[in-house]
Amino acid sequence: MKKILVLVGILAMSGPAFATLDVHESTSPEYLRNYGCSNEAVKYIQLNKAQVNGEKFVTPLSDLSYRKYYTDSETWNNIVDKTRSFFIYLDPSLDGDKFMRQDIKYYANTQDL
Repeated sequence: MKKILVLVGILAMSGPAFATLDVHESTSPEYLRNYGCSNEAVKYIQLNKAQVNGEKFVTPLSDLSYRKYYTDSETWNNIVDKTRSFFIYLDPSLDGDKFMRQDIKYYANTQDL
C-alpha cells in the first residue's frame, strides 16, 4: 500500500513538469494578446524575432494606422504615401515605420529626411 501511495505521490509531483511553455509558444501573437500585450508590443516582438532569425518582417497592412485612407486606386494610394512622407518630414515625431529597422548613424545623412 505504501509503495502505491509513494508512486502516486511521485507521479502527482511530476505532472506540472509536463505543462511548460516553449519559446515559440510564449512569443506567438495569440499568446501575447491573450496575456495583455498591446498590438504594438506584439508587432515589435515579432519584428525582433524575425531579425534574430534573419527573416524579413513585413508589417501587415491591417496594422498600419493610415490604411483607412487606402482605396483600390494605386494613384490615390501613392498620393496618401507621399502626403504622409511630407508630414513625417515636417514632424519627425510621427512614426515613419522605421522603428527598430534603421541603423543609427552619428553623422548627418540624406537618409535622415
